[in-house]
Formats: sequence, structure tokens, C-alpha cells
Amino acid sequence: MMAFAAIDYFFKAPGLHRCFPMIQAWLLLILLSWQGQAVADTRYSVDIDAPSAVEDLLEKHMEIMRWLDNPRMNNAEWHRLLQAAPRNIEDLLATEGYFSPEIKQQLETSREGENVRHRATFTIVPGNPVTVDIVDIRFTGDVTQQDAGAEPAPDKLIEGWPLKRDMRFSQDAWASAKRSLLRGLMLQRYPNARITSSKAEIDAASNKARLRVEIDSGAPFRFGGLEVNGLQRYPRSLVENMNPIKPGETYSQARLLFFQSLLQASGYFGNVEVTSHTEDADPEAAPIVVTVTELQSVQVGVGVGASTNTGARTTLSYQDLNLFNRGWRFTNTLKIEQKAQSLNSLVRLPTDKNGYRDSFNADLNRIDIEGQTISTLGSGVKRAWGPRSFEQTIGAAYLLEHLAIDGSDSENNYAATVSYGITLRRTDNELNPTRGYLLNALFTSAPLDVMATGKFLQSYVKTQIYYPLTRRTQLITRFEGGIVSGANNAPATYLFRAGGDQSVRGYAYQSLGVADGDAVIGGRYLATGSIEIIQWLTESWGAAAFVDFGNAANSTRDLKPVYGYGLGARFKSPAGPIGIDIARGQETGEYRLHFNLGVTF
Repeated sequence: MMAFAAIDYFFKAPGLHRCFPMIQAWLLLILLSWQGQAVADTRYSVDIDAPSAVEDLLEKHMEIMRWLDNPRMNNAEWHRLLQAAPRNIEDLLATEGYFSPEIKQQLETSREGENVRHRATFTIVPGNPVTVDIVDIRFTGDVTQQDAGAEPAPDKLIEGWPLKRDMRFSQDAWASAKRSLLRGLMLQRYPNARITSSKAEIDAASNKARLRVEIDSGAPFRFGGLEVNGLQRYPRSLVENMNPIKPGETYSQARLLFFQSLLQASGYFGNVEVTSHTEDADPEAAPIVVTVTELQSVQVGVGVGASTNTGARTTLSYQDLNLFNRGWRFTNTLKIEQKAQSLNSLVRLPTDKNGYRDSFNADLNRIDIEGQTISTLGSGVKRAWGPRSFEQTIGAAYLLEHLAIDGSDSENNYAATVSYGITLRRTDNELNPTRGYLLNALFTSAPLDVMATGKFLQSYVKTQIYYPLTRRTQLITRFEGGIVSGANNAPATYLFRAGGDQSVRGYAYQSLGVADGDAVIGGRYLATGSIEIIQWLTESWGAAAFVDFGNAANSTRDLKPVYGYGLGARFKSPAGPIGIDIARGQETGEYRLHFNLGVTF
């Protein structure tokens, strides 16, 4: 009060009030600071002495712990929190299944000059946890009258109940078990299922819990018609033709998510949501509701990068997602690399009502590798169908090729080809697989002499297998093979060379093949493989050791494998695995850096 009286006197002094307004303000701040320092400092602290199983829980969630750093803490609030602390501890321990704890509270107050220290120590013996004794799960509704063998089966849901007898009871486990039971009905056939009654009876004397749940399945649902919201540029048929769900099909959340993934992967939409309205809907015809946000139809991109195969790269791209206002996707890409240049144009038509995905393309390419320069002009059409797990393609293409080999005369080749391909994907995760396999086979033929330099058939297969040896140790094996049968004058584009990031690491890109003077050219036979072990050090980071082998040649007699081996680092990114490897080619004795992104299937 004396400080504020002094300030008041200072402000009333006529001369100073007129001459030193800034001094008045600074003096006010200094005096206020001094006045605050004159107040005694009071500190509060809490110690918890409890088993580690519950100590973290109490430190994070006790009300008194959250108040310690609150500037409004005072003696009155401190005593209120101390009085409420035992009940607060009991409630928190009960969530973890401890219903008979022993709680001791010790208070200390000390002074250091003007400073006061308040300290509370809680010693807690949680006692024995409650365990599950009896589980009583009852179903009502149409699920009790469904045909034998129909899914979801009540017996299987009860068998899958996660909180079983003699397991420790906790509120989190209890709530999770009920959600799991309800989800088993809601995800398939019974989207309106609900828990009508649930009770956990705790006998503190025996530390036993008796659990009872009653769940009403409601009526079984089937899908009906399609409602589409958000379309402005694209025709409704674009969404309708990608819909894999037929009217009358049994309700399944997995089918809705699959439909959503197809739309999301189509490239037309920035956001997609697929749901089904089941509230107040006809159980025999629940509408499927699709809500989309369209991407901008015209997109231009510029990119720079580098590849350990073909060197530094600059990319220019133009994309029109609504060519001719028909929902056709037109992509034009110019890529300039140190060893390869290309101009590619691709038009992809929307999926039609039969599930076919048609496209046609025109390409201009030039690649200069190991003394061989291949320049091509090509065009083609392709039809694909089937899900990603089992995708098939047929196509037809025409190729003009100019081939130049260092030290040899150049030559021109041409071929009209037809092709058939199949891709199988059976993995637990499409972007970062840990178990399963991938298989791709492609057969390309030039069947007519009059439309090719010579008839030939190219057969190519590649497979990759993932297998977890332990929870953190993963085995990856790869095999690649190819044969060109028929005329020896097949275009060089259809012959095989090996080496590089996705082939035999430790060797330069396409440096393995048939020697022709100082150049390396393609051969009629290809065989490469890899054995790799990854030890995951964390959930995202791992170390790899690998051995690659293989070669390309013009005959099976000359197809002698060379070996490369090395070490690498792995990272599970949202776009797929990223790998950086150092590999040594046994044949050359050279070390090479290799970089990989994603799963190339």
C-alpha cells in the first residue's frame, strides 16, 4: 500500500506530471515489480509412492497433479484437492481393476525465509486386481433366427470375446470388449445393432467380476440403389461403373470401404466417402451414399530428381482429367534424364459398366546405356479388368525402333504385337507388405511376318515373396525370368539386360547382357533373383542384408549368374518402403549406391 501511495503522490506533483510522463510510466513498472517480489513465494509438490503398474496412471490423471502448475493454486484450493485425493485415487485405480487399495497420506510444510513449501506424499498399495469370473453374453433380434452357417454367427462372436475368464478386469478392457462384440454385428449384415444392457458386478471381497452384456442385432440389411453427391464436372456413370456392389447384396462395411478405395484410386477425386443410410431405411434396400470432392481437372507439374539407374532427372507433366468433357484422363509427360529421354502421352477411359478399363498411348523414347542407343516411336491400346488382387490385361501395339551400337552399323526394326498379362497381389499390406506374394506374367507376340522384322514371342515373369521370420525379422525373395523365342532379329526393346536397382545390385543399370565389342546389348534369356533379410529396429526403421544374382544371355549355356551383395537401410513411409543400399559386384569388385521407393508391381 505504501508503494501505491508513493505513486499517487508522484502523479499529483504538478511539475513532474507535466515534464516527465515517461518517467512516471517506468517508475510505475519498477514499483509494481518490487511490490510483487515482496509477496511470499508459496510452492506445492506431490510425491506418489506406488507400484509402476499404477504410478504412471496416477501421475497423469490425478486432479491434484494437474493443478500443481496452475497459477490460481492457493492454500484453500490445496486443502480442497488434498481432501478429494483419496477418492480420486480410488476411482482411478478402479478403472484398472483395483477395488481395495490402501492409501496413506503424509503432509509436510516448511519455511525458508519468506518462502513456504507444501508437500504431500501418497503411499498406495493397490491390492490384488479383480479378475473375470463369469461372462454372460445374450443376443436378441433377427440374428437369433438366421440360417445355420450364416455370418456373423453368435457362437463365433462369443468365442471371440476378448475379455475371458481369469483375465484382469479393467474399464478399458471392458469397454473395448463391448465395442468388439458390437462391431462384429455392425460390420456385416446388422448395421443397426446396439447394446441394450451391460453390467459389470464387482465382488471386492473375492476380487471377482461378473460381466453381463445383452445386444440387439436389429434387422439384417441389404444394399439398394446408389446416391452420388458432389459431382460437377464428371458424368454420374463414372461412379456407377466403378461400383462393385450389386442391389440386394448383403450389407458389409468391407464392401463399402472397397468401393471407396476404388474411387479414391481412380485419380478423379481429392476426397471420397462411401456410406450407407440404414436409419429409417428399408432393410431390403439400404441406399449407398457416395460423397466426392473433385480434383481440379487440369493440372500442370514440374519436378526434378535423380535415379541411381539413369541419373539426374527433370520432369514436365500436363494432365486433363476431363478430356472432351467425357471424364477421359489425358496425361502428357516429358522426362529428361542423363541417360534416357521420353515423351509419353496416355489417355485412360473411365471404367465401363462391365468393369473394363481401356487406355491408349503414344510414346517417343531414347535410352543410351552401355554403348547401345535405342530410339523408339510407339503406340498402343490396352484393356484391363479385375480387382488389384487379380488383374488381367490384353493389348496391341506398334513399334518403330532405331538401334545404334558403338562400333557397329545402326539398324531399323519394327513390330506389331499383341500381349496378355496377369498380376496377382496377395499381401497383408499393399504399400508396406510383410507377408504374402506378388506375381506378374506378361506374354508379348509379333505373330505376322508382314508386320514385323521377324516373328517372336517374349515371355516374362516376376515374383516377389514376403515372409516374417520373427516379429521383427523379415525375409524377402525375388525371381525374374524371361525368354524371347522365334526370330533372332526381334527389336532390341524386347530383349533383356540386367543390373541396377530392381535387378542385380552392385552392377550398373543394364550393364549385364551380351557383349558386342565395347557395348552390352540385350539377350534372349534373362534370370535374376534376390534373397534379402530385414531386421526392423523400430516400427519404421530397419537394416537389410542381401545377395542378388543373375544375368542375361543369348543361350542358356551362356546364362551364368554373377553375384552382388551388400547392406542397406529401410524406412516404412506412407508411400511405401524406402531403401538405400550399398552393394558390391563380385564380378567387378566395384561398390555402388542404389535407391528404391515403393513396391514395383
